[in-house]
Amino acid sequence: MISRWQTGVFLRQNELERHLSVNRFTVRQVLEELTKRGVLEHVPYKGHRIKEHSPKEREQITETRLLLEQGACRKVMQNITEAGMELLQQQAITFRASLLSGDTQSQIESNFLFHKYFYDFCGNPFLAEEIRLLREKGLRVSKPGWHQPMASERACQEHFAMVEALKNKDLLRLEHLIYLHLTGWKRASETEYMPITQN
Repeated sequence: MISRWQTGVFLRQNELERHLSVNRFTVRQVLEELTKRGVLEHVPYKGHRIKEHSPKEREQITETRLLLEQGACRKVMQNITEAGMELLQQQAITFRASLLSGDTQSQIESNFLFHKYFYDFCGNPFLAEEIRLLREKGLRVSKPGWHQPMASERACQEHFAMVEALKNKDLLRLEHLIYLHLTGWKRASETEYMPITQN
């Protein structure tokens, strides 16, 4: 949900009530919880807005995600089934289709589901939840590439490569792909990636 708003934008409670079809009490609870998680910040007499992180915080969140996600991928490789790899493959295909159609909301949702399914296979629900929460925070930190075609195309290729690494039981390759996936915002050159085309 938060991915739909830009950093620094104030959230209007009445709009959230209508958009989510929930009451004011529920909206307030959600805003308070997201503030505790560091996704939002509360400005007295103005309301809640999407928190903008400093460059140092951005680096720290990325470093933390790398430690958790690269550590979890070993467990994912141990636990994933053929059906699980097929599920990830289908989600990668859905993400690619959303790129080709230009459906930003579908990109966000299919990307979320790809990573949710991936880390669910780590077999540790507490670890999977921590990764999910940090991913939410990371989306705001990196000002997601849903409006940057090359970044989305890179993510798409990495999704397919991650599934392939799982199929081949190539842990080093998988760890490297996770590193690339999480640090893509640091790389200035996008020339190593070719645009996604319809097959």
